[in-house]
Amino acid sequence: MLNERLIMENLNTLHEHTMAKDIFVPVLKAMGCDGVRFTGGTNEQGIDIEYYELTKPEKFKSYVGIQFKKGNLVYSAGGKKNSIREIKNQAEEAFEKGIPAVNSAKIHYIGRFVVATTGEINDKAREMINKAKLKGDGRRINYWDMGKLAEYIQDYWLDEFVEYFSINVNDEVENTDEILMIDKEYILENYPELVKKCRKVKATISGLEWEIIDVIMKEGKFSDDSSVSISDLLFELERSEDYIRDEIINLRRLDYIEVDDDCLYISGKAIFLNDLADKIIEEIQDAEEDDDSALDIYNELL
Repeated sequence: MLNERLIMENLNTLHEHTMAKDIFVPVLKAMGCDGVRFTGGTNEQGIDIEYYELTKPEKFKSYVGIQFKKGNLVYSAGGKKNSIREIKNQAEEAFEKGIPAVNSAKIHYIGRFVVATTGEINDKAREMINKAKLKGDGRRINYWDMGKLAEYIQDYWLDEFVEYFSINVNDEVENTDEILMIDKEYILENYPELVKKCRKVKATISGLEWEIIDVIMKEGKFSDDSSVSISDLLFELERSEDYIRDEIINLRRLDYIEVDDDCLYISGKAIFLNDLADKIIEEIQDAEEDDDSALDIYNELL
């Protein structure tokens, strides 16, 4: 399997519109998305690709618009091309774009806008772009970073990707074997399903709830323990117990954590996080590398 780094290197050789049309239109179709079509160009109105999702149980069409960018998205105060301000403006344009129905005169509107990039997206950039949500009620903005894009290609369009870029897979495997280094790409390549499950756990909870899980992992799992005391949790979060009460209740309801004798444990489907940490530590130890890098790799993956 091609690793995330190699996939991004090849994607970054393409123009953003070419990447959307030639790569991700067929990727989304392979994923089973409906009504996928390329809309990029001079009149794109903030959208490179659009498709629709069917709501349940009514099966109403809920339209999604995707804007593709290359490289990292880091907040800056300027309004230059490809800046965060421009993407925010593109999101607002996307939410205002009318989409004619195929068999009627009815006009639909985007309900979800996706910012897809071959790099990372920092929190400040997300905060700035999210302000576009004020333009409409019930509308959502989501983000697909390099990890998500690589995952979709690996799972649904890998053979076609290799053929499109004329990649010699055997040469890539040989080059990888020359220097064995345990890093984010190595873990992602060897444990893709486990990483995917961990990312799903993160996607199902709020930011503060993830911070709680994160502290339990870092202060527990990566410190040769399996739990964190409530007092240590509050200290690391710099929050009061009342402030995080609702988040703790919801995490217990989801069976992501257990509380016993004033200590918090990872449980349920969140146990995949423990499994990922074990695999990272095990691989690093087998390679006789520095254990201190385990937490860094875990952070990069999630």
